[in-house]
Amino acid sequence: MKEPEVAVLVINYNGKHFLKVCLESLEKQTYKNYQVYIVDNASTDGSIEYVTQHFPWVKNIVFSENLGFAKAYNEATRMINADYAVFLNNDTKVDSDWLSELVKSVLDDESVVAVGSKILFYARPDILQHAGAKITPTGGGMDIGQCESDDEKYNKRGFVGAVCGGSMLVRKDEFLRLGGFDDDFFAYFEDTDFCWRAWLHGYKVIYVPTSVVYHKFGGSWGPVESPRRIFLAQKNQAMSMIKNFELKNLVQGLILLLAYSGVKALVFLRHKSYRSVFAMISASHWVLQNLRKVVYKRFVVQNSRILSDKSLKDKGLITGLKESILEFLRLQRLR
Repeated sequence: MKEPEVAVLVINYNGKHFLKVCLESLEKQTYKNYQVYIVDNASTDGSIEYVTQHFPWVKNIVFSENLGFAKAYNEATRMINADYAVFLNNDTKVDSDWLSELVKSVLDDESVVAVGSKILFYARPDILQHAGAKITPTGGGMDIGQCESDDEKYNKRGFVGAVCGGSMLVRKDEFLRLGGFDDDFFAYFEDTDFCWRAWLHGYKVIYVPTSVVYHKFGGSWGPVESPRRIFLAQKNQAMSMIKNFELKNLVQGLILLLAYSGVKALVFLRHKSYRSVFAMISASHWVLQNLRKVVYKRFVVQNSRILSDKSLKDKGLITGLKESILEFLRLQRLR
């Protein structure tokens, strides 16, 4: 049987220094029916000129402004002519069987709309960054196994609440039919939000440990707690909850997010990180300013959902509050 056509979309914004490693690894794939595209968000560092000169087999999709992660991938997915799209961060290196394992997994079950890789830290390839994710009570994504040793227990293929958009394969037509990523997210948690909506509409999301990626964590966006990342994460978590949770869980989630934000703000104030506090306030202000639009998105999602919150919890796709708190505390100690 002929291999289905796959478009590998590598997001890039002034990431010229990452592209050699990433594209050289993509050139060595055992899967053959694929085309690589650089999805460039108006880079000014000569990225496109570099790719054109050194990797002429790669195609370029160039935008005139920085559309972020979500909108750039949505627009690029509409432009390609392929059965499947794969979203890949530019600050990565992939194994030679990376793509073939993703495609193999999605072909097994037509209800699977998204497939994600095992992601290891580039500098510490024995340590996990991501082995699938669970949806948290506050609307975020909790990476399974983050900062733990790459153990045998993380080598089991299975259903997860979400997979990381840093290495995610989707069925192109279904991805667009579900609305793709939410353009208003710009970046962060747009992958969790999409996978969450996919589950609610009766599709499935799978983690594939045999598809392996090495990620230079924070390479594209900088420190985890930069004001820009804090703003986007806070805003997008609130949007995800408003859109996707049933009313009871939405109210609980908003209360929890408010409490969590208060604690974080006190920590930032203690360390005189005033810009971080302002970022959190700005995120809440954005949601309130755009509440009518967000509520309309909620209406669209809730009006067409098939699965209940309880069914997702019973499947282990939404984590409990205790597990979320313990995981948060564990990661804080590691940092």
